[in-house]
Amino acid sequence: MSSLAPGLLVAAPPLGDPNFDRSVVLLAAHGPEGAFGWVINGREVMTLEELLSRADLTPSGVAPSGPVRIGGPVSQEQVWLVYPTENRIVGFPEQFDVGSGVTASPSRKLLEAIALGQGPKGVMGLAGYAGWAPSQLENEIRLGSWLPTDADPALLFEVPREEIWRAAYERLGTTPIAFTTRTVGSA
Repeated sequence: MSSLAPGLLVAAPPLGDPNFDRSVVLLAAHGPEGAFGWVINGREVMTLEELLSRADLTPSGVAPSGPVRIGGPVSQEQVWLVYPTENRIVGFPEQFDVGSGVTASPSRKLLEAIALGQGPKGVMGLAGYAGWAPSQLENEIRLGSWLPTDADPALLFEVPREEIWRAAYERLGTTPIAFTTRTVGSA
């Protein structure tokens, strides 16, 4: 299977894993060593302003707005900052282009820049990440747990969190009901 990153993984219903039920994952890396990404529609746990406060950073000027969501079950104490590539800070270290118009950074220095009003616009914080061992994701896809598709920055940054999963299915040209095993009219 060729690399699925950058791309999205849309959870098939019912996935049966509470960490990923109705989730959409932005896949940042995928290869022989495994896969890595973030749930982009996880529940909101705080705001960027609250994150700055917890990091002992005081905003100078206008406080940043934006969500910090659960990005996956692994290392939830680490927050990744994800934002549109067009808002990337040129020459700033520790940023990487995920692809398809999305950039990410785990850098405290970027968080400090945000506190100073010098950070990128449109930032989303993601606490934790999702990871797969070698061949694990491929097996889950074969079992029908995930539907891979192209990444779409509009889905990440413009669609309300509670509508992302449904909107991802619309992009695929289908609906979640198409993946249920129950036959209409049966009891």
